[in-house]
Amino acid sequence: MDSQLLPELNEAFFTYVKHHLGEDVLRLRLKRDTRTDFSQQLAITQIEARNRRLEKKIPDWCAHERVVFPSLLSTEQCSSQETALYKQRLVYGHSLCDLTGGLGVDTYFMAQCVDEAVYVEHDALYCHVARHNFAELGMSNITVYNCDCNQFLAESTRQFDTIFIDPARRGKSHERLYALADCEPNVLDMMPMLLARCKRLIIKLSPMVDISMLRQEIDRLCKLYVVSLHNECKEILAVIDAETLENEIDEHDVMCAVISRNGDVKELSFDYDNEAQAPCPMAQEVGAYLYEPDTTLLKAGMFRSICSVYNVQKLHKNSHLYTSHAMVEGFVGRSFRIVEVLPFSSSLCKGFARQYPACNITTRNFPLSAVELRKKLRVQDGGEVYLFATTMVDNSLVLIVCNKI
Repeated sequence: MDSQLLPELNEAFFTYVKHHLGEDVLRLRLKRDTRTDFSQQLAITQIEARNRRLEKKIPDWCAHERVVFPSLLSTEQCSSQETALYKQRLVYGHSLCDLTGGLGVDTYFMAQCVDEAVYVEHDALYCHVARHNFAELGMSNITVYNCDCNQFLAESTRQFDTIFIDPARRGKSHERLYALADCEPNVLDMMPMLLARCKRLIIKLSPMVDISMLRQEIDRLCKLYVVSLHNECKEILAVIDAETLENEIDEHDVMCAVISRNGDVKELSFDYDNEAQAPCPMAQEVGAYLYEPDTTLLKAGMFRSICSVYNVQKLHKNSHLYTSHAMVEGFVGRSFRIVEVLPFSSSLCKGFARQYPACNITTRNFPLSAVELRKKLRVQDGGEVYLFATTMVDNSLVLIVCNKI
């Protein structure tokens, strides 16, 4: 976008947004007045973004009335405040370069722990808005560059302690991309230049990426961080230290980071290569407690190591549910106290609703989906009872009724 065509972020712009906040954006677009001295389209975008309860995703930004969002897509694709704050733990040194700036949420939070930060973005509007936002948020240590990241690296001789890059994971037809080589920019092709310009490289990846393939693609990969928020896997972060030799890489090379609703973070690391040989005792019966691992542990492939870390037994190799006779403190995931275990049968289904008229149903390694089972049991959704339908090690089908701890 030509700099002369960049929208004017004047008082009239912010007054319009404040006055119409919460209104129907479709109606606002229909009665748009083109005689205003600001971009009414961009102003309506602010209203729509804030109407979507964006304050839950990035509350520190939404607390400022004058923070601007260049597009709805930028708000959908940006990191949440919690995951951006987690990245602060991975930043090394005193200087940072974010090569794929976007909305700038990651840049903003990571820049809080360095002396100097650089934001690089090829979209002129995003850069225009980023300069405005960083100033409004009091971040004077961030410099904005409007150019392609490859161009920036080619034309600049700057060295950074940490470089962060988040390649776009949408194709030309807006299809989702998961393989690192398919994303834009192609980080694998850029790797020699990236490592020559920094001491630490952090790559943000799709939560759908194949971890086993990723570990084969990236040389000298130091550690993978699998990050979840509210039991939903949000992103995978690959960390490569430029000066680390292959024989110096930490054997606990996968870190599961679980961010809870109150912002607390639990971390659990394990050795990915030894996972296949880790002991995994199978339960012959369900104990007094049931455990459902956080989605991060499952995404990381920590199916067997869970048993030795928490001294629990697995119900079935494909169920990914665990049990113990004694309560396990600090389990990363959900913990339940078992009320009863019922063999699944047609006769059981007929009278189940009389005792448990409402329950939260989860099926794991079970022939019916949760929706199908709820219909068969004729129970309502919700309540304080939790029901897990699964398969035991002897291939018998059971319903485990429990209460959440």
